[in-house]
Amino acid sequence: MGASPAFWFRFPFMQLGSLPQFATLPEQIAKAIADGIMKNEIEPGANLREIPLAELFGVSRSSVREALRILERDGVVSIRPRHGAKVTELSAEEMAEIYQIRAALLGVAFELFAAQAVEENLKFLKETLARIKTIAATDEQSAALLHAELSASMATYICARGGNKKLAVLLNQMSLQIARYTKFGLSSASRRKQSIKNWETALDAFARQHGADSNRAGSQMVRDNLTYAQSVLKSTRP
Repeated sequence: MGASPAFWFRFPFMQLGSLPQFATLPEQIAKAIADGIMKNEIEPGANLREIPLAELFGVSRSSVREALRILERDGVVSIRPRHGAKVTELSAEEMAEIYQIRAALLGVAFELFAAQAVEENLKFLKETLARIKTIAATDEQSAALLHAELSASMATYICARGGNKKLAVLLNQMSLQIARYTKFGLSSASRRKQSIKNWETALDAFARQHGADSNRAGSQMVRDNLTYAQSVLKSTRP
């Protein structure tokens, strides 16, 4: 894949001003690139060159370099000496490993949140789930991406309010990597309905402030996503 500035301007997602305000400029750039990867606008194996990206974003090469390091840390790209960065290929083995870790961590995060799940904290989750239920998209991919985005915002909200900052950081660092596989796990209407039921189960456990049930709901949510994503990824392989 080419690396000229003209190539990058084909992608409308490359607009920093439209992104949420992350803590640093490199994080904004990393999120923009990761969004393009998740939407298949940048394919696995694509080369990511510092100069074209710096020109596109109107930033220094050092900011782009730091953004690529963030993506490397999160497993989205690999950086090779004298060859630059390259988007990593999708891997069934990697997917299984990161989902297994996320299932355990998210279960703990849900359990911690349940202890503090007062009505004020539940309001955002209920409103977001209501939005998920009313998603109307012209195609399966658009519906899956929007469902995934809203679902991720709920998980992030829960992790940020569980009281364990280190756990929240670990889950956040995995978010870009796991997002690449989410489109597989939510790629059918039936699977998205199952996801909604998973969230309803979790919200019920939160309302009862039941730690063990909340833990199980969080873990099950990830395991269901993994099971379906594995079947889809397998069917797309030669």
